[in-house]
Amino acid sequence: MARVRKPGHRGIETASAWLLAMLICNALPHVARAEEIYGSTLDAQASAARAAAAEDGVEVSQLAEAFCAVYPDLHGGGLPSPAAQHALEPLITLGLDGALTAARHLHDAAIRQAPGDKPPFADGDLFSSLFEGATSCRVGAVTLARNTASVELRYAYEAGTLMTSWTDRLSILRGDDGWRIDDVVYDGRWDFANTGSLRGMIESAAAAEAGLPTAD
Repeated sequence: MARVRKPGHRGIETASAWLLAMLICNALPHVARAEEIYGSTLDAQASAARAAAAEDGVEVSQLAEAFCAVYPDLHGGGLPSPAAQHALEPLITLGLDGALTAARHLHDAAIRQAPGDKPPFADGDLFSSLFEGATSCRVGAVTLARNTASVELRYAYEAGTLMTSWTDRLSILRGDDGWRIDDVVYDGRWDFANTGSLRGMIESAAAAEAGLPTAD
């Protein structure tokens, strides 16, 4: 009977190396194609992210522009009138709307309790750092995050030869119904300027009325 010759270890190693080399050669085009597709996917995702950020920036800027448009009916007289607050409501969060409503309750309750005294939020501008309010409002720089934004408001006050300018900020949130203004942050740096924020001012007054400790 003829004896079948078995390959030695060297022959097996050579065949294995050849087979591995063939597999690598066959796989290389697919690997390169996969890298190309992966890179294209990343490029598309980056482009989509940039486009979404640009769209958000436009929407946030338009929201701030809308605020500046209604600001003349808000400034300088304490709480906005019910009509002015109603006009503001499409631009603001439920939280800010609720804070303004709470401020009105405090105002009305103080009048009932002490008719001869000045109630809270009776005068002065609640929507800027300056008590007298601004005579012009322009939108400045926009800072975006995923679900928050901050927009500079470039305010100016002119009275005769007197000219004062400063920057406050809108704090904006993204919710289920899009971007909405959640607070006005005061950045005035002069004596007797409003400090903190609009919601902070109202919350401090509410806490004081309830006998709760307030932040210094």
